[in-house]
Amino acid sequence: MTSKTYGLRSIIGTAGIAIAITPYLLLSAEPAREAAPETKDTKLLPEIVVTATKTETESWKTASSVTVIDREELERENYPTLVEALRRVPGLTLADRGGPGTITTVLMRGTKSEHTSLLINGRPIPMNLAGLYNIETTPLDNIQRIEVLRGPASSLYGGKTIGGVINIITRSGRGVEKPETTAFFEAGSYGSFREGVSTLGSAADLDWAFDFNRSDLQGQRINSQFQQTGGAGRVGYQITETLRFELDGNYYEAIVGNPGNRLANNPNVQLRTEYWNISPRLIWDTTENWRQTLTYSYNAFRQAATGSTSSFSPNNRITVETQFLEYQSEVKATDWWTLTAGAWFQDMGYDRFNDDTGIQDISQHETNWALYAQSQMEIAEGLNFVAGLRYDNYSDFEDAVTWRVGLSYRVPVLQTLLHANYGTAFSPPSPQDREPALFGNALLAKPERSRGYEVGFEQPIPAAKAKFSATYFHNDIEDTYQFDLSTFSLLAIGEARTRGVELGAEWQPLDQLGFYANYTYLDADDTLADLRLVRRPRHSISGGVIAKPVEDVTVSLSATYVMDREDFDPVTFAQTDLEDYLVARLSVAWRVHKNVELFARVENLFGDNYEEAAGFPAYDTGAYAGVKVRF
Repeated sequence: MTSKTYGLRSIIGTAGIAIAITPYLLLSAEPAREAAPETKDTKLLPEIVVTATKTETESWKTASSVTVIDREELERENYPTLVEALRRVPGLTLADRGGPGTITTVLMRGTKSEHTSLLINGRPIPMNLAGLYNIETTPLDNIQRIEVLRGPASSLYGGKTIGGVINIITRSGRGVEKPETTAFFEAGSYGSFREGVSTLGSAADLDWAFDFNRSDLQGQRINSQFQQTGGAGRVGYQITETLRFELDGNYYEAIVGNPGNRLANNPNVQLRTEYWNISPRLIWDTTENWRQTLTYSYNAFRQAATGSTSSFSPNNRITVETQFLEYQSEVKATDWWTLTAGAWFQDMGYDRFNDDTGIQDISQHETNWALYAQSQMEIAEGLNFVAGLRYDNYSDFEDAVTWRVGLSYRVPVLQTLLHANYGTAFSPPSPQDREPALFGNALLAKPERSRGYEVGFEQPIPAAKAKFSATYFHNDIEDTYQFDLSTFSLLAIGEARTRGVELGAEWQPLDQLGFYANYTYLDADDTLADLRLVRRPRHSISGGVIAKPVEDVTVSLSATYVMDREDFDPVTFAQTDLEDYLVARLSVAWRVHKNVELFARVENLFGDNYEEAAGFPAYDTGAYAGVKVRF
């Protein structure tokens, strides 16, 4: 397929074909229900999300596209890290560099990695110099659910949210009557070992949740080893009936072999990384209808690169430190009207010491403060209207005002959900974009701005235990740029456009059998040069089958097919086609005792030889198995 820009007619045609084959592919974009205590039937509970509005809201009332990956799915699929868990999300493309511990590109609806914000319990975590996050080092043992908000989110979260938000919500021991402890061990291909222990519970007014984990991997390529030790914790204390204190903390250290692309195969380069954060929060239910929260967070990320012989990538030490303070007020004015307002402040510092030259060649520091307000109204039964406005002030960039409006309507009797959303967003340049020492250009790099909208519907079919959905999205981005490997410099694009269709359906004909899948069509282009943006696949299909052949055994088979994408060739550096790929995984869990579970998984089941990023081969077929004990 050529890189010719597709027009609206082509988009509609592709959508029509996908809708036609939906019943046969059993596509699905609907997230699983939020995890609840085992004594409750979660199917009877409405799906509650936080990320779309920064308040607990039924998902369909937010007018936004939100995918939830809950605790049940995380355990059923035995995902080893956050990267694997996110691959099922529609409209989200991930491109890692060949193995655990390497930086993963996150492309939300065709936007750049630095256009998507990553949060832990609503607190932003720091990006590295390239504007990326080390999500590949995030284990899942202490995660309750992951909420992925697609679409402009600057009216609530400020910059770096042109594409959307990924919010990781950790486990809590609040309300757990009896302490629960879980230990697991896994071993498998490529010298892989993972082990960990987690515990959560409560006693009187105190509750807690902790986990400790270790990962070791020899790897498939030369110098692709990975070792990581980490832990996370969340402690809560109910000071009074209306005042609660929470303290969150995370820590990990890792050693990552970095051979580079398949042409480099460097046997010596290593990255040593360390991250930790501490974050207290006060929650005050001032009245029955008024809640106030105050949150502070300190984050520190350090990385040391050794073994390099290239002047383009010197041996260096990087330090990133950020502080975050936010006040939020949520007022339920009436049963049908909720007002949310807040203020936040961020202080960010980035430094690099070049060990080869013996000088500190990068030192950047910026601050950001903001005010925001949001209104959620049920203006008629089943009809919800959401509007938000935010003002951001940056020390190094011009001010930004962003806004969002959304409308959702649940049709009586048919229960069809109609939703539409429009918003503006912006994204300040990453430290790398601004820094000449990293081949950036401070004069070229300025905040990117966007206007985006989506319209869609969801149709449940209760009699068939099925549902299907379709959403069209469109983003216009101004003052954007892309790193050009052919000139090894920042290239001004000026204007870019991403648009496409997300289709999905699910079907559960039996309690023991379910099907799901989703399809995304994406058109992402540099509109001035009439070129496609790299690493954005035109077509992505994912789906799977979940079966319980017997009461205590769960089998999950899933696959992803990615087609028609371009990247920079590692030899010529010219923009060229990248091969399609089909990757499948099989996961099995067997509860042999109420406290003992055996699990196994096979990654890249069919042994496809593929590259998510040009020049960085993915792993061949790998098999892994382990045991989990609860007590």
